[in-house]
Amino acid sequence: MIGNDIIDLNLIRAQSNWQREGFLQKLFSEEEQTFIQNSEDPELNVWLLWSMKEAVYKAIQRKYQLKRFYNPKQFVCEQVKINPGKARGVVCYKEDVFVINSILFPNMIHTVTGNTEFSLISENKNSRLRLLQKIAEQRGIPLESLNISKDQQGVPFVSYGGDNLQIPFSLSHHGNFSAYAVSLNMS
Repeated sequence: MIGNDIIDLNLIRAQSNWQREGFLQKLFSEEEQTFIQNSEDPELNVWLLWSMKEAVYKAIQRKYQLKRFYNPKQFVCEQVKINPGKARGVVCYKEDVFVINSILFPNMIHTVTGNTEFSLISENKNSRLRLLQKIAEQRGIPLESLNISKDQQGVPFVSYGGDNLQIPFSLSHHGNFSAYAVSLNMS
């Protein structure tokens, strides 16, 4: 079960006013709001927690084959520890607990959860192609035979000759950045 999220901080700063009335209350628990408001960089932590919730949402949607839904308060961020350039924590969703790892850049946040053995961040939108190249190389199959499709719930999957390869991966893009996370244990 893999989920990842990427946030272009320059774009989100231009598009969203996280300080407007009701914004934090709509998305975050009281504990999360306190964490944000008491931090050295509240803006960064708004988007860090948002990214953590998004990554787990993608993993949950894939795990349970759910129809698209999103209620950010159902995803609770806990034990968040921030160090220079990185963050770690857990996100709880019902009975599931996910370990989260984030990389913090001045202009971007990339968050991953799950059994991710390889991920790539790109400053353009070529992550889909790079993911397929990695899978083709790993599986020894022609790149032109691979495709990314979506199931009835909108969850992407990699297909070869029309068959779902059952490869755990997650794609994400926002603004000038895209990323993927994939398990290299593709036996």
